[in-house]
Amino acid sequence: MAVHSWSDYHWSTTDSTVRIPIVDNTTGDWPSRVAAANRDWNTSGNIESPLQLGTNNPRRCAMALDTIQVCNASYGSTGWLGIASISISGGHIVAGSTKLNDTYFSLQQYSAPEWKQLVVCQEIGHDYGLGHQNEDFSTDLTSSCMEYTSVPQGNTTPDDHDYEQLGAIYDSHIHAGVGGPGGSGGPGKDRGKKLGIDVGDSPAEWGKAVGKDAAGRANEFVRNFNGYTIITFVTWAPDVKRSGMREIHFDDL
Repeated sequence: MAVHSWSDYHWSTTDSTVRIPIVDNTTGDWPSRVAAANRDWNTSGNIESPLQLGTNNPRRCAMALDTIQVCNASYGSTGWLGIASISISGGHIVAGSTKLNDTYFSLQQYSAPEWKQLVVCQEIGHDYGLGHQNEDFSTDLTSSCMEYTSVPQGNTTPDDHDYEQLGAIYDSHIHAGVGGPGGSGGPGKDRGKKLGIDVGDSPAEWGKAVGKDAAGRANEFVRNFNGYTIITFVTWAPDVKRSGMREIHFDDL
C-alpha cells in the first residue's frame, strides 16, 4: 500500500479524475520532457490532463487558476534543481506550478536527459498531491521519479506505487456537485485566470520552513498570500555543499 501523499492536498473532482491542464511554457529540449511526463502521469486512472502551450513569463511562472504551469529559466545559483508549488483555497488545490532551473541543468553533472526527466516528473507529481517515496539522496530505493536519489537512471517515470497513491487520494475525495471541466471546484469559466502569485526563487520568498529532507535541508515551505495558502516543495541539487553552495538547513529558517 503506497503511503506518500503530500499531506491531504488534492484537487477537487466529481468523479475521482483530475483533468487540470499542464500548461507548457518551457523552451529548449524541455517541451519533449514535459510531454513525456504528461503522458506518464496520464497513465494513472485518476489523471487525464491535457497538454497546452502557454504564454507565461517563464521566470515568474505565475500561478493561474485550474492549471499547472511548467516553466524553465536560468534562475541562478539557488541550490535547487526544481521546485513545485501549489495554491490551496477552500481545502483544495486550485493552481500549481513547476520551475526547472537551467543554471544547474546546463552543468555537466545534471545535463543528462535522465536528470531532467526525473525532476520534471517529480515536480508535476507534487502538483497532483504526491509526496516523496524516499528523501535520502544517498540511496536509490525505488524505480520512481518521486524519490530523492543521486542515481537518476531508472527513476524517470512514476511507478505502480505512485499510481496506487493517486488512486488512494482521489478515489476517496469525490466532491458531489463541486468542480467543473477541470474538477477544481469551480465552473471552469475562470480557468487560466492569473492569481497574482509569483512563487519566487529563494527560501525568503517561499515562507516558513515546515519540512526537511534526510540531510536536514529544509525542503517544504508555506506562506499565505491574497487569501491563498502557497506550499512549495524543493528538490535541492544533491552536491550543493560540495560545489561550494551554502545549504539551507531546517534549523536556519
